[in-house]
Amino acid sequence: MNVIKRLGNENQFRNLIEKARRSNLLIEAYVDRQCFERHRCKIKVDNKEISVNMLGIPLKDGDVLVTDEGYIVILRLKEESVLSFKLNELEKSFKLGYEIGNLHLRIMLKDNEVIIPTEIGIDYLLQKFKDYNPKLKKKSSFQI
Repeated sequence: MNVIKRLGNENQFRNLIEKARRSNLLIEAYVDRQCFERHRCKIKVDNKEISVNMLGIPLKDGDVLVTDEGYIVILRLKEESVLSFKLNELEKSFKLGYEIGNLHLRIMLKDNEVIIPTEIGIDYLLQKFKDYNPKLKKKSSFQI
């Protein structure tokens, strides 16, 4: 089954979603962040395989997609572990940025907090960044 179109966000299509739910044509797919970043992935839900190939079309948590078989798919971002750092000192902030950059890690900034994914290993990252007092958190909205 292939996705043929992105309609928009679930808040815009409540009636369509409810109609698809009543007709057993609604699929809620929990996918990892990389699917959102790459705009393509294969999703397995309820013995169905769905191919998402939306190159050039940004995907977001809660997006409503249509498949070639008439299913409505709502994309949900899976929760993942992240490390969080509070930025208080300018010099430490620059050093942290340099070290994160050397590892080519994705980064999210929120207020004075730096958040990075732990995909290369939690223990390794905790050890590497121990001087910056990292906090391990679960996050379901790591959007870059």
